[in-house]
Amino acid sequence: MRALNRNKNLFGMFVELPAPASVEIAAHAGWDFVVIDCEHAPIAQADLPGFIRAAEASAISAIVRLPSLTVEWMQAALDCGAAAVQVPQIASVAAARQAVEWARFHPIGKRGFNPFVRAANYSAEPALEFMERSNREVALILQLESAAAVEAVEEIANIPGLDALFIGPYDLSQSLGVPGEVTHPKVLSSGQRVIDAATKGGLAAAVFVNNHEAAKQWQQMGARWISYSTDTFLLSKVMRKERLGLSESS
Repeated sequence: MRALNRNKNLFGMFVELPAPASVEIAAHAGWDFVVIDCEHAPIAQADLPGFIRAAEASAISAIVRLPSLTVEWMQAALDCGAAAVQVPQIASVAAARQAVEWARFHPIGKRGFNPFVRAANYSAEPALEFMERSNREVALILQLESAAAVEAVEEIANIPGLDALFIGPYDLSQSLGVPGEVTHPKVLSSGQRVIDAATKGGLAAAVFVNNHEAAKQWQQMGARWISYSTDTFLLSKVMRKERLGLSESS
């Protein structure tokens, strides 16, 4: 599976369709990672192994975005073998520390330990090796998408056990009083503060974008992991384009 390297520029997309085939198609199209969206898409815990198998079989990193910060969902995503977990709506240092505690084994955190799960190769991997590998290789990504989160970002970025800070421009725009205006100076300046704190803390800065211009802008600002749109949007866009092309050629 492709590694989520903090120091590389990576491009991925959100999977909203409850279909592992979408993961495979993204891999064959050349994307570096997919974000399996359990926050806004109808994807259940029981569906996760199929999505992650599809990612592993097609050599693409599978990030699972949790519906919220709960130990049950954190445990499920990690035990299924996700390459990373992404936690939405982190707005405080306390919430960030809680995410680390649930995501990491001793000595970093207090993740529940079961050496018989899929992530441990069903006990084929020695237990201590599994724990060490998980702490070393599985990425923890926190979404900062509120004014409160931005105010706490410098302290959050220095918490051990994190790999990336993700900027959610849409929710951030709401919190800043400019809903939907994801290119508003307030959103961009807050995003820059997150990027600067992440970079200083040795973390990757990640962001969601929905067009090439935004991707280029955020990269110039210092973002490394670009989550580019969703499978539903891209499918809809291509369908509309192809249908229009048929009308124009008839």
